[in-house]
Amino acid sequence: MQNDRLCSRRDEPGCLQFVLGQDVDDENTFYLFELYTNSQAFQDHCKTPHFGAYVSFVESKIPYVGEPEFSFYHPLDEEANSSSSPTKRPIQKHAFGVNVNLYPKASVRDDFLKVISDNKKGTDTTEPLALQYTYGEATAAPGAPEVDENKMKNVFHFHEEYSGENHGKEGFDAHASAPHFVAWEDFAATDPFDKNPEVSFFRVLES
Repeated sequence: MQNDRLCSRRDEPGCLQFVLGQDVDDENTFYLFELYTNSQAFQDHCKTPHFGAYVSFVESKIPYVGEPEFSFYHPLDEEANSSSSPTKRPIQKHAFGVNVNLYPKASVRDDFLKVISDNKKGTDTTEPLALQYTYGEATAAPGAPEVDENKMKNVFHFHEEYSGENHGKEGFDAHASAPHFVAWEDFAATDPFDKNPEVSFFRVLES
């Protein structure tokens, strides 16, 4: 896994970010976050020797106790990062991470998007310890057979990273007390979800 991350970041121009995180409570649960310039860059990644070596390892060693879970999405509200020549994100050493899956009801979609957009804007512009707030709506895997898009509508995925003391936990705690997050909690208290939110906390593993 570390070799796949290293080679992807070093050798693939279309790979902007490849984060490997370890769950804060279960040392044998890991999270990957990968960001590519476009869907073709991801498909090119899947044809590389280092990804092939990872696939061979998985097929021969069967290292997982369950099936890995995959989510695909296009980041939203990333105007500041939408240049024609996007740059690679550095590995944030000692970062504290959060992955979230949210399932808002169709009837509150517009309100959900508004409060989330405000939360992201506040996080990006007012929190000095916030390193990243990326989110988007679920989409089909690049190159996969056509699927029913309605099954993925109103399914949102989030990847956040924070810095500070206690391996970045200081930054997350500051985020959780910020006014824009309080507004989010007020919205979340109105029973807006079809399915309970799924939240995972992790620490970024360094090179």
